[in-house]
Amino acid sequence: MILMYDARMNTRIIPLSAGQLQIHAFCKLNLGLRVFPLRADGFHPIETWMVPTSWRDTLTFTPSAKALRLQITGRSQGVPTELDKNLVGKAALKLAARGGVSPTGMLQLHKVVPAGGGLGGGSSDAAATLVLLNHAWELGLAEEELLEIAGELGSDVPFFVPCRAALCTGRGEVMSALSGGHPLFAVLVIPPQGCPTRDVYQAFDRLPPSDVPPTDWAELASCDAAKLNKLLINDLALPAFEVAPWLKVLRDQAAAAVAQPVHMTGSGSTLFTLIDSAVQTESLTQRLSRAIGEENSLIPIRLYNL
Repeated sequence: MILMYDARMNTRIIPLSAGQLQIHAFCKLNLGLRVFPLRADGFHPIETWMVPTSWRDTLTFTPSAKALRLQITGRSQGVPTELDKNLVGKAALKLAARGGVSPTGMLQLHKVVPAGGGLGGGSSDAAATLVLLNHAWELGLAEEELLEIAGELGSDVPFFVPCRAALCTGRGEVMSALSGGHPLFAVLVIPPQGCPTRDVYQAFDRLPPSDVPPTDWAELASCDAAKLNKLLINDLALPAFEVAPWLKVLRDQAAAAVAQPVHMTGSGSTLFTLIDSAVQTESLTQRLSRAIGEENSLIPIRLYNL
């Protein structure tokens, strides 16, 4: 089953019974990622077409006069519940400080998207927290103010506040709307282990300067799945394969199984291949399952690029 959603802020919040409110925190794919030399401030400038997908975590808020608490279910192993140690908790505390209120209630985070996979799950959870609690606490902060708080939490957190397809530049926090020309679906390959982002960027810094031509993002966004699969470039793929040689083996096995290119999102370790329709995801998932499905999770998704 492929889940659907509406990215507009005022339709993302779902009223439940007894005053509870719920919001979905959708993960993203990087459809192309260009990385440039390290800046003086310690960050790498990037260019990437980031697109939200139908795979998501879920946040539920229960109103209460008691001090804010956080519960985590699902993929919760190793995820801290202390507010000052979890990105969801940090988002809530920063929002309360900006709004001049005491943080109250109960937040329940159901984790589905794995950490360390290059899908932005934690960042999406933090942004969803800002949107949800801004409504629940009746703060009335504008999207621009939420984006400012999001930028203090992480480079890609701002993307998930509007949660719309965008060309992201700078550290990833500068967004320009960029819609696609064709419906896109994908099958994700989720390995059991992640890929350390810091190690991948350090490996990138050891590489000679790239001679790959600049990406025409508008042209890329106009392509269908077949053409995109041939054109996508992720400058962190080679460094990731150096850090985690097993990931290149897995990529090659997946590509052979589906007879089309397989890509990495972000700094890894999640892999994906693009297709044009939901019907095709079933056959590709079956082929991948026979080849690599014993240890790796396979997730059919829709991309919200239109």
